[in-house]
Amino acid sequence: MAGSIVENIYLVNAPAGSGKTTKIKSMIFNHTIEHPKDNILCITFTNRAADELKKDTKNSKVYFSTIHSFFNSFIGIYFSHPQVIEIYFEIYGEDIKQRIDNVEEDVNIYRSNQKYIDKFGSLNFESIQKNLRYLYYNEAQFNSLYYGGLSHDDLIKFTKIIFDTFPVVKKRLTQKFQLIFIDEYQDSSAAVLKIFYEAVYGTSTKLYFLGDKMQQIYKNYDGTFEDKLSILNKSIALTTNHRSISQVLNILNKLYNNDSFKQEPSPNNLDGLSDHPPRVIICDQIFDRLDIEKMKYPEALLLFLLNQKRFDSIGCGNLYRGFNKMEIYSFVQQNRAIDVLTDQTSDNPDPLIKMLFAVHQISEYYADGNLGTIIQLLRKNSKMFDKSTYVVLKHEDKNRLKDNLDLILGLYNDSEDIYDIKSIVSILKSTGLAREDFIDAILNSEEYSSVLEVGVSEFKTLVNYLKTPNVSTQHGVKGESHETVFFIAENSSSTPVVHMYQFFNLWCKVDISLDYFESFYYEYVEFISNINQHLGFKISNINKELHEEYQNYLVERARELIDAFKDNLIFKTLCEKSYTDYLSNLNVTTVKRCFKENQVYGVLSAYRLFYVGCSRARRNLTVFIDKSKIDGFSTQLIEKFRTVGFNIEE
Repeated sequence: MAGSIVENIYLVNAPAGSGKTTKIKSMIFNHTIEHPKDNILCITFTNRAADELKKDTKNSKVYFSTIHSFFNSFIGIYFSHPQVIEIYFEIYGEDIKQRIDNVEEDVNIYRSNQKYIDKFGSLNFESIQKNLRYLYYNEAQFNSLYYGGLSHDDLIKFTKIIFDTFPVVKKRLTQKFQLIFIDEYQDSSAAVLKIFYEAVYGTSTKLYFLGDKMQQIYKNYDGTFEDKLSILNKSIALTTNHRSISQVLNILNKLYNNDSFKQEPSPNNLDGLSDHPPRVIICDQIFDRLDIEKMKYPEALLLFLLNQKRFDSIGCGNLYRGFNKMEIYSFVQQNRAIDVLTDQTSDNPDPLIKMLFAVHQISEYYADGNLGTIIQLLRKNSKMFDKSTYVVLKHEDKNRLKDNLDLILGLYNDSEDIYDIKSIVSILKSTGLAREDFIDAILNSEEYSSVLEVGVSEFKTLVNYLKTPNVSTQHGVKGESHETVFFIAENSSSTPVVHMYQFFNLWCKVDISLDYFESFYYEYVEFISNINQHLGFKISNINKELHEEYQNYLVERARELIDAFKDNLIFKTLCEKSYTDYLSNLNVTTVKRCFKENQVYGVLSAYRLFYVGCSRARRNLTVFIDKSKIDGFSTQLIEKFRTVGFNIEE
């Protein structure tokens, strides 16, 4: 019946330090002993996580994969099926026609169209339908519409459609796998969660969603799976924290503010070994005080909110700026600059940075005389490197490869560091080591213009930093832990929007929990989305004429919203004044302060980030607060900090 517990689908809450990876390994091991013929699937967010779970697991019936790799292999067998290709054209047909027409006369689209004509002789919708024989996952941010290449996001979208359209695909999944784990479920899109839920529901296969919604720091999930999460089997709970001392754990429990997720300290925790109690330092000049504390704790993990400060402090700020201003890495996209600059795995979606990481690896292998390993690396990355240059059949092939590597690595390892990234990319092309089409896509892209001008030395600085990082961001440390953590409280009005000090103001006045905050947020966002759909534009784009046209509607919606949330303390603290100000003074300026998702999301994001940052500390935790930013609520905030377990230093 509706609302009853789904017994074979489990939701396992795994807060910070709860030993989630160990638990998954244990469950896999036990299941293989009891059911040796069963197949097990474990989906992870990154290849690195998959590799960690794969350690010590040699059973051929256990499959570890990222979500994109799994979907690509699982539905890839259908990519040449006529019905599937027909669905592709139903979904992307209009986009293809618009690209063919190129009404805006985009230069890049013109070049792409001309390239297609050169290859096939003509370009129209019918010719594309005739020439496209199969689809594929192109492992990139954008679709290759004419060729059937699905981007990262569209692979997920298309997989959902295939699962919904062909019940046999769902059946094949549960026939193949008797046990499925989705690790870090909170970072998956609702579409991914629905695919597995709908396939497994009512079958004998067991499905486990493992993760922690407090550590949901990316905006992949939109809240549309909440009704299903509420009815999943919650009989398994990870309640022991194996990371932090009791004083830090006490703070985390009070931040979470939910007895259902309360953690207990591990019997082996390090109580009594901290250098100081958890503390909050309130000062006028945070960075001056931070310099003093860094001298005492040189190995401390510094958590900044803003990635720019992180990369400036490392010595590769220009590299970050170049990637950060690219549209494909804006905060609304699945991948951001921070992701591509720190991902050295084959999952990295950016072709340029992926190639640079490969060049650095080649440099290290070459220094050790490992030419055979270099050839294996080149072969493994055949989409980047030209096969004709690394296939060694005779002695002169080997000499030619070595000559090319000498030229490339001579620039890369130049002692004076005078070369920019474009120089490396260009010599990869001129030597023929890299595929010409791969390099041309980079050199011809306006998106990469700033990055190509950055010195190679900044990239090498980044690589060296990634070996032993001790500066990070509050978005970038989920899963890590450190003996000593410095959390620097900051706001960000640009993307990602984070209102840390508004969170502190709310937190010291309202008794909040994640469930309470999230339920309000998703309801509030739905309300605003309906308004935007009705208007056909975002409130941020409203002008005087549009306001006059829709004023009555907006007034009605504002009153309705105030009434709907009249008993919600989060709404009353964060939003209500914006709406009452608008109703008392109807104009464009006041309405633009209303109906804004970020007004709430920025505070919710700050709540999660503060928890995640504090949870990284094993022994020593320090929070740095700008005194000027808590004026008006400092007394309440100090009392709140003390209540949850912090000492205060002013």
